[in-house]
Amino acid sequence: MLVLILADTELELVPEELANHPSIVKNARKRGKTPSKILLDISLHRSAFGDSSDVERRGRPDIAYFVLTLCLDSIANAEGKLTTLIHTRNDDLIEVSPKLRPPKRYNRFVGLMEDLFDKGAVPEGKPLLTITRNMTLEKVLEKCNPKTTVCLSPDGEPADLVTLFNDVEETVACLVGGFPEGDFTSPAKELSDRVLSISPHLLKVWTVASNILVSYNLSDKTYK
Repeated sequence: MLVLILADTELELVPEELANHPSIVKNARKRGKTPSKILLDISLHRSAFGDSSDVERRGRPDIAYFVLTLCLDSIANAEGKLTTLIHTRNDDLIEVSPKLRPPKRYNRFVGLMEDLFDKGAVPEGKPLLTITRNMTLEKVLEKCNPKTTVCLSPDGEPADLVTLFNDVEETVACLVGGFPEGDFTSPAKELSDRVLSISPHLLKVWTVASNILVSYNLSDKTYK
């Protein structure tokens, strides 16, 4: 079993301190929503950050969208061998049902996430997405209880993931940073059994995720 955890993901609603900024108020009004109930998105709200050092990191819900789409469309997910979890910068845990059909359009994903933050579970009745607050990464790992935890990082030990998955007999959790630059803000490396790198090049988050999914498929863990 593979658990892919997108850790410290830059996915959040507009924080209170930015809610009154003109760019955010304008965007919320255009969508008919309250400013504090829309997703923070750097492509739309950059001016709200001013000269803050967070401007190159926060407000990247697109990362979660791309990785979620990859995971839900993967062979491992189709065979019931993948658990996809999103841990956010604010220690929210989003649990994803393998039966969720990934939104075909990014705008629909944004609306879905906003409903999730507002309601706690979507859709109503038989939720396919649920959110739990105050879930540190340590609590997330305690909840899924993997046999082995691996953190993917550019400064990790060079490794072949196919070999890794072939050598692991039980559940393995892979931690991938859900942010565009910088390092984990949570103790992801300290909580992992191994810190690994799959390339000497700095890769996009979705490229790392796709390599994990393909490597798991190429190992003997799926239909082969």
